[in-house]
Amino acid sequence: MKPDEKIIVGRIVAPHGVRGDLRILPDTDRPEIFKKLKTIYIGGTPFRLLSARPHKNVYILHVEGVNDRNRAETLISKLVEVPFSELPKRAEGTYYYFELIGLEAVTEDGRTVGTVKEIIETGANNVYVIAQPDGKEILIPAIPSCVLSIDIKAGRMTVRLPEWE
Repeated sequence: MKPDEKIIVGRIVAPHGVRGDLRILPDTDRPEIFKKLKTIYIGGTPFRLLSARPHKNVYILHVEGVNDRNRAETLISKLVEVPFSELPKRAEGTYYYFELIGLEAVTEDGRTVGTVKEIIETGANNVYVIAQPDGKEILIPAIPSCVLSIDIKAGRMTVRLPEWE
């Protein structure tokens, strides 16, 4: 991934109040990153991020240059992006969802299973939806006994298929 490539982290869903605050519906498993960002891109335009705080299932952001409700309303439905290089670094062995989507899933013996298509969040652990070449899907729990290794640079996830597969 290129350092300047932009990653979607949310969408503006509504203004909040009369001072230009924006309600952002996060599209990330770690919405607290908004508190660490200095610049965000809204609809492709850079804005300096002045404040960010959680509020129910959204984040309330205030950006430079958006100082009233009328201006905030013009940004509704716009995507919120950040350059890849500005995302906070993840702890070893943890990944952003966008890094996992598209990885080739292979078995321990190198047999191709398919491609990671989607990540389902459950109460216990995430589940990777693997799209097979024949159009079928396999669900792989994101647990160490099923996901043996992830190599982002090689674009590969090594998996052990559950017994029912």
